[in-house]
Amino acid sequence: KNIQKGPAGGAPGAAEGTQQQPLEFDHAINYVTTIKKRFSDEPETYKKFLEILHTYQKEQRGIKEVLEEVSVLFSEHPDLLREFT
Repeated sequence: KNIQKGPAGGAPGAAEGTQQQPLEFDHAINYVTTIKKRFSDEPETYKKFLEILHTYQKEQRGIKEVLEEVSVLFSEHPDLLREFT
């Protein structure tokens, strides 16, 4: 089992589940920020990415469709695609 340490570097205790969620959220925020910066000169690409995520969140698209669309969108940016998957 992969056990992550808490934000202060301590071992997770009974609140392990509550610590994992913020770590994943922080990673997601950092990833979206990276995309925004990368495509600062292509705002339509950034907007399209947000639109894909939004339609997934509203359950209008399955994860397979999302992966296909993001793969096309980031076809010239394998590092972003790797991190997304």
